[in-house]
Amino acid sequence: MDKIAFMCNTRPPSLILFVLLIVLFGPMLNSSLSAQETSQAVSQASKAYAIMAESDKRDIGWQDSSANMTMIIRRADGREVRREVMTKTLEGDVGKDKSLLFFSKPLDVKGTIFLTHSFPLASDKQWIYLPSQNRVKRISSKRKTGRFMGSEFTFEDMAAFSLEKNNYLYLGETKCGEPLQPCHIIETRSNDPYTGYEKTISHIDQAELRSWKIEFYSRRTGQLAKQLTLSNYQRYLDKFWRPSQLKMVNMISKSETVLQWQDQKFNLGLADSEFRKAALERRQ
Repeated sequence: MDKIAFMCNTRPPSLILFVLLIVLFGPMLNSSLSAQETSQAVSQASKAYAIMAESDKRDIGWQDSSANMTMIIRRADGREVRREVMTKTLEGDVGKDKSLLFFSKPLDVKGTIFLTHSFPLASDKQWIYLPSQNRVKRISSKRKTGRFMGSEFTFEDMAAFSLEKNNYLYLGETKCGEPLQPCHIIETRSNDPYTGYEKTISHIDQAELRSWKIEFYSRRTGQLAKQLTLSNYQRYLDKFWRPSQLKMVNMISKSETVLQWQDQKFNLGLADSEFRKAALERRQ
């Protein structure tokens, strides 16, 4: 995850932009917007940013990890497909994390490898090695809204969280989690021109800042398109929380994809050379 820590005496770039837009264009957008409402909006944006930054800060220092993952794709008509995946992740400086997914089952996807290089501000880079074609394909920014391996997750969903790529707004409080506990409700809007989402709304517990539910709103329609539920959190190295299950439900088709993790391991000494595009190209 992104390593940019929140500093209370410095306004983040996203907030500066937010304030400038209100000051310069506020009268044209809404002449009735009062100074009090403007101040409240800035305050809610600042509060949301502080929470997200603190959550991001708490996830620094895990170095690297590996796990086995089962991807269960369930169609609305009852059909089900299972894929077995081995994952590796390398923590990078200032949010430059890297991840690898190796597909081993079933036979039609065996040998497929997916590589992501995340960046704190620039567009992420993604490649996929397809053994059936014996080639490495780059996933362009314009294509990242496509479905990942036939699941309800998109290529965009598979990238690491980056604090400074978004604007945030605090919406209020609710109860969420296992067991039910006080939670923040935070709206996130991506600055990426190619995002497939108008916004997401997250439910994050106040105690540990873990996400329990995320709603995804379509950029094309503005309507709720998908809902992600995170569950069965486990704590590793006495510090880092990881969910053992993610369930993404398509609110329109009612299809769903479940990701289940087993055998999570950390501090393995993974080499950066394993996460280079050249390592995929050598398989050709």
